[in-house]
Amino acid sequence: MTVTQTAETLPDRLAGANSTLLLNSSFAGEENCTELLHPEAAADTNVLWVSFTKSPDQQLRRWREHADGQPAEMGIVSVEDSTRSVAADTGAGATGGPSLPETNAPIETVTSPNDLTGLGIRITEFLTEWAENENQTVVCFDSLTALLQYVELETAYEFLHILTGRLATVDAFAHFHMDPEAHDDQTIEILTGLMDAVVEVDEAGIQNVRTRNL
Repeated sequence: MTVTQTAETLPDRLAGANSTLLLNSSFAGEENCTELLHPEAAADTNVLWVSFTKSPDQQLRRWREHADGQPAEMGIVSVEDSTRSVAADTGAGATGGPSLPETNAPIETVTSPNDLTGLGIRITEFLTEWAENENQTVVCFDSLTALLQYVELETAYEFLHILTGRLATVDAFAHFHMDPEAHDDQTIEILTGLMDAVVEVDEAGIQNVRTRNL
């Protein structure tokens, strides 16, 4: 991968990438995550959150703190503990399942964090449905650090290999959060090999962006 350091916006610097590893510690800011969800083009964007670490309402609040307007389509795949506020804070969606209040955005749940088959099916359902419209689909996967608490690295690698392939097939863009302080260099390097780009962020902001020859 090559390092790029320009005055372009972060999405511009990642043009052509379908998958990006976002290396940011729990102390780093969240504005880079929202920037990667293309908030400036919200009306023409489908936004999907895959969340191990935050509840659906927390994800929505994070979007509203850093973006103006609502995406054309929204959805959340909520895993284990991140489903805790769904019953209390959401109503019924158009399909009869839970949805985010004020948005009617559907929430799909995965009750076991090591159920990667179920997780993949739910992500694919959103990607397939949205492939029929002309909007750009963007995905936030939060996070690989949480995922690796429940499955072995080899299992996670196989799952991500399939998922990144699906993203490329529908020309979607996804960024995958990972806390570099929680993993050894070998683990990070193995997962980096699946990605089109890597963005390193610390408390001072973006340090560098590495991309393949896309």
